[in-house]
Amino acid sequence: MAHDPYYDLISLPPEPPFDPSRTALLTIDLQYLDAHPSGWMGRLARDQGKPDHLKERFEFIQEILPNVRRLQDACRVHGVEVIHIRVAYRTRNGRDGRRALSADLANVTPVDDRDNDFLEEVAPVGDEIVIDKTSAGTFNSTALDQILRNMNINRLWVTGIVTEGCVEITARDAADRGFLVTLVRDGCASSTHVAHEDALQRMGDGDLIKVRTVEDLIGDLVAAPAMAGD
Repeated sequence: MAHDPYYDLISLPPEPPFDPSRTALLTIDLQYLDAHPSGWMGRLARDQGKPDHLKERFEFIQEILPNVRRLQDACRVHGVEVIHIRVAYRTRNGRDGRRALSADLANVTPVDDRDNDFLEEVAPVGDEIVIDKTSAGTFNSTALDQILRNMNINRLWVTGIVTEGCVEITARDAADRGFLVTLVRDGCASSTHVAHEDALQRMGDGDLIKVRTVEDLIGDLVAAPAMAGD
């Protein structure tokens, strides 16, 4: 397992106490486009005669959906802002998203209207914020940073797909911007379990980005009122 020995020489400053009202849960790219067999990625594989090429990806995503939903619901009860992020092009051929995300969609399997829809299991509720992006990292093509600062958010819990791609870039960008970032181990997925585990290890090295489970975070939510009263 890779480890940077630099981290053995330093210690991070203590974090401020956990405050649900200053915390946001990000759910990244759990939409039909790339997270469902009937979405664009699934159709792309079938059009190329490889219907099972992304089988592990789609099965892995199905594994995490109940976990993500459970955490979303707990956040809704305890006052954590739930934010939904998706890929949503402004053009039919995706030219506004190259090169980070798309092939030339005009010359491959086309995107359809349902691809923008979030998976029903983890879809927005009420007036929860939806962020449309055209880059792998959310901060690079959206107003997410300004939105979070407007709401006085200082802590982010990150779920979604894929762990070593859009999730990682968003998490690392957030940490660079001064947010306290936690990657939800059982709330993220990749095309392979190997890629997922590798990304967890890399991001968690040095503890700048925390790696925790849904159960851990729900425990924090339940304990938060007592902590606030100490």
